[in-house]
Amino acid sequence: MSTMNDPASVIGDFACAFGPAAARAIVAPDGYAVCGDGDVRIATRGAVRRGEAGGVHWFALADLVEGRCADGVAALDGDGPHARWRGRFVQVVWSAEGRRVAALTDHFSTLPLYVLEQGGTVLLASDLRLVLASPLCAREVDPLAIYHYLNFAYVPAPLTICAGVQHVTPGTRYAWDGRRGASTRYWLPEYAEDLRGSDEALARDLRAQIVASVHDYRPADTRSWGCFLSGGTDSSSIVSILASERPEARVRSFSIGFAEEGYDELAYAELVARTVGAEPYTARVSRGDALALLERVVGAWDQPFGDASAVPTLACAALAATQSVDTLLAGDGGDEIYGGNERYAKDQVMEAFHRLPASLKALARGIGRLAGRSSSHFLNRIDNFTRRASLPNPDRFYTDDSFGSDDYDELLTPAFRARVPRDASLEFMREVYALGGHAGPLHRIMRLDLGMAIAQNDLYKVHGACRAHGISARYPYLDPRLVAWTGRLPPDCKVRGTAKRYLFKQAMAGILPEDVLKKKKQGFGLPVAVWLRSDAPFQQFVREVLFDARTLARGVFERAFVERLLAEHARGSWDHSRGIWQLVVLELWLRRHLDAA
Repeated sequence: MSTMNDPASVIGDFACAFGPAAARAIVAPDGYAVCGDGDVRIATRGAVRRGEAGGVHWFALADLVEGRCADGVAALDGDGPHARWRGRFVQVVWSAEGRRVAALTDHFSTLPLYVLEQGGTVLLASDLRLVLASPLCAREVDPLAIYHYLNFAYVPAPLTICAGVQHVTPGTRYAWDGRRGASTRYWLPEYAEDLRGSDEALARDLRAQIVASVHDYRPADTRSWGCFLSGGTDSSSIVSILASERPEARVRSFSIGFAEEGYDELAYAELVARTVGAEPYTARVSRGDALALLERVVGAWDQPFGDASAVPTLACAALAATQSVDTLLAGDGGDEIYGGNERYAKDQVMEAFHRLPASLKALARGIGRLAGRSSSHFLNRIDNFTRRASLPNPDRFYTDDSFGSDDYDELLTPAFRARVPRDASLEFMREVYALGGHAGPLHRIMRLDLGMAIAQNDLYKVHGACRAHGISARYPYLDPRLVAWTGRLPPDCKVRGTAKRYLFKQAMAGILPEDVLKKKKQGFGLPVAVWLRSDAPFQQFVREVLFDARTLARGVFERAFVERLLAEHARGSWDHSRGIWQLVVLELWLRRHLDAA
């Protein structure tokens, strides 16, 4: 065991190439140190760990709570203890002559790893832009990646926005034998559901597991770190636990709010900080701030990223940087291991409907169709419920993330549709849903969320925001040991009826203020919907981006349909802000990163 507690160790980047074209494969920007000869070439910047053992070489970006990078040399032969490591890492291991290579991502791929294989040479990098700069890269946009982005708001691994470049999936070992590469998953969340006991006993055990995990992820330095604090239960519980451990060393918390009603949780964040004795730092993001930050969003992430919460996350990291913070602890993953997502409770109801006899479902679906023809919002909701609940998972779950496929015929141009089938993103989700061992209905969608929404959206968002400010991040609730333990809890310890976080709330009694435990989940969104309806400069900005000649020349979407989306949104008849924001970010990202020669 080795506790590294060196958060700056993950603030680094690398590109490495193996094979006959290794020397010309890497075009290193200023600030990178380049070494190697023959068929091995390595470029690094920042804190990168290195080692050699028995003729096997390795380097890593790593912030391990438990584990030793030197032990990872066994990964070259397919072995090694990496499945038991705790923390963040991406490691590359190779034989002395460079003809055998292995690369590892951590359990949730919190640090990206990209791969390009070309003519007997392999290029690996921690940032896609290092691959795009290589003469081996064709820099051709993958239409399937764009379609997935329009549905998920991100490009899911193993795809990237660039055709031919892979993004290594979470918990995966990539191996290259001098000719071709292959990827193998070494870890997936599993759900034994075998813990038994009273609610009180299980809550005590869960509390002990949570406190131990948060303690293990606490950086050693008392002043160079802090915590994201949204005001929600996950970040609030982490701040509270850390504050109670060492009352003499005040925990610094960082929170972002908005002037718009319904988007601001600063009152809850300030309540938590005040109650536990944390040292709060807060700021609000205006529409003007958001537009200024949008340029940073486009520059900070190495792939198009359409989740609008990237803006406040970037602002929060910037706020922390003003206080010389080099590590932020985040509460990501709590919803997905404790059962906190609203759609988990909704899906419980839909799953009960789905299990009804076919004749009853058909009758209810017929009534729903009749109701859907009404102008009544309530009756339309009945139609929506019966339609979605009639679907099996993951198809039912997918209907939350389906902008591109819902409007496939009207949104996308005929030329684009000819290259991407309507169900491509749904098929992708079905493949991810099928991974892993046996699990009940609730745990299967929780595992799906851990593999997609968490690993490839939320963590990618936090990493990009923090890295842009020279900050590392830690995720105590995504510790593999804690994830494994919560996988042993029965599903009704997480969602019981429509009550979410059932056991977690009992476990956190006395740790979290009662108001926070009872508050309605809000999320960490950007008030794009409000600005698109009421802010003329913002509306003009959106129109200028979407209807510019360069944008339309890409041939992705139909202008008339997007005009209609904007009009409907402005009238308040429907909220199209998510899709509109995704289109804006996509275009700005392509201009900055792929259009430039």
